[in-house]
Amino acid sequence: MRSADPEPADGHRSITYQAEQSGDLNERAATTAEVTLLPDELEPDHILVTGPCPACGGPMTHVEPLAVISRDLHPGDQASRVVDILCACGNPHLEAPDGETGCGRLWSLFVEWGP
Repeated sequence: MRSADPEPADGHRSITYQAEQSGDLNERAATTAEVTLLPDELEPDHILVTGPCPACGGPMTHVEPLAVISRDLHPGDQASRVVDILCACGNPHLEAPDGETGCGRLWSLFVEWGP
C-alpha cells in the first residue's frame, strides 16, 4: 500500500480546481490573512493581502488598488471595502482551465481603516 504524498513545505494541498465561493472560506481567510494598508493606514491607496488560500493552503498575495475610493475621502475619514480575492497561489490544480493556476476558490474580506 502506497503512503500519501507528504504535504509540501509551503502548506499547499493539491485539490481539484473548482470555481466557488462560500462563507466558510471567508471565515477561514479572516483568521489567516494579513492585511496591510499602503502606504499607511490613514490614507491608503492600496490594500495588500497575504497569507494562505483558505481552500488549498497555497501562499497568496493580492493587491487591491483604492484610487477610486481614496480620491473621494478626506484625511481622517473612516472607510471600508470588501475585497474579493481569487486564489492565485501559482500552483497547478487538476481540472483547471488551460493556463490557469490556483484552485478557483473566491473569498471576501471586509477591510476598514481610518480613525
